[in-house]
Amino acid sequence: MEELSSISLQTNASILSNIITDCMMQNGMTLENLDDACTHVRELFRTDATIKKAD
Repeated sequence: MEELSSISLQTNASILSNIITDCMMQNGMTLENLDDACTHVRELFRTDATIKKAD
């Protein structure tokens, strides 16, 4: 089961990486833009996780 989970994580990471790369190329984005987006996503998940824990 751990092996399947690991494969699934790798597959999902690959899919996400391809989507991000395509978006960046289509919109002429830089690594700085990617860093900013990652910061926003981290904050969103921290906030969401905090809200879910409180429920």
